[in-house]
Amino acid sequence: MKVRTLYWSHLSDYEKCPQMYLWSYGWADIDLGGGPGKRKPKPGDKSAHHAVMGIVIQAVLEDFYNKYLWKHQAGLTDMLVRLTKEKLTATLAKPKFVINWREAPQFEEMEDICVSGVLGYLKTMKHHKFLGPYAQSEVELFGYVDKYLPLGGRADFIIRRDDTGITMLDGKNSQTKMKYTDPDQLRWYALTFALSYGKMPDRLGFVWYRYPYEEDTEETGVDWVDFTRRDLKGLAERAQKVRKGQNKGKFDPIPKAKHCQWCDYESVCTARQEQRAINVAKRAKKAGLPIIDGSQGVIELGFGPIQTSPGEGKK
Repeated sequence: MKVRTLYWSHLSDYEKCPQMYLWSYGWADIDLGGGPGKRKPKPGDKSAHHAVMGIVIQAVLEDFYNKYLWKHQAGLTDMLVRLTKEKLTATLAKPKFVINWREAPQFEEMEDICVSGVLGYLKTMKHHKFLGPYAQSEVELFGYVDKYLPLGGRADFIIRRDDTGITMLDGKNSQTKMKYTDPDQLRWYALTFALSYGKMPDRLGFVWYRYPYEEDTEETGVDWVDFTRRDLKGLAERAQKVRKGQNKGKFDPIPKAKHCQWCDYESVCTARQEQRAINVAKRAKKAGLPIIDGSQGVIELGFGPIQTSPGEGKK
């Protein structure tokens, strides 16, 4: 079997529910209905509107950095607004994104949210000077914890400046800051950066598209995340534990409401439906009501220098 690179989403999903990981990504020669090693076909009953808006904002900002759109001082705002609208229309047309328009914002509102997110980021970027000799988006990161376990990451933004060093940012279109955000996601990117370039980044931060920098309200637009070498070592150890479980074929479900609500397969998961039925019965019994069946509804990280742009020293 080809050794599979472990990403943050893989580790996070497996730790929450091994079955959610298996169904979402597939494994080895297990056939879940889509072919050996392929993910389980989605039931298609969850609206993807939140994902679409985040994807569109990130795609525009990727062009902003990687295509050096920031160099176009004249007409930059109009260019980004037009690009955002075009990408939203194109993304919504893709068959893989199922939108339930009864619960999703209307198209015009989604458009406004995406445009506001892109333009809001510009305000945050200008204040914090998120430009430099190296400033790129969607940067691929890769390295080995040991010879059997490759780790990967895809950083939303990496900026290198002489005054602030190397800054890694993850963009979020969340309606509430930090509510559904795990700081270990950024620490994972720091780990993969260190494995890739042989050095630690200097700063990690979540940048909020819906909460841009505002001087009057003291909104900074960024929440910085602390990290140490020990944190990265702990993540590497967690990665080894997860891979050991995967190799042993341990993919049992762990139904929990706070995790299941984000799972694409909640409606077809027997363990989750059984759990919901039990919870309904418990609440009914406690309230003295008739029961209704609700089931239908310490390692060495091995940092070694690699000559690549973001990790280069000052020149």
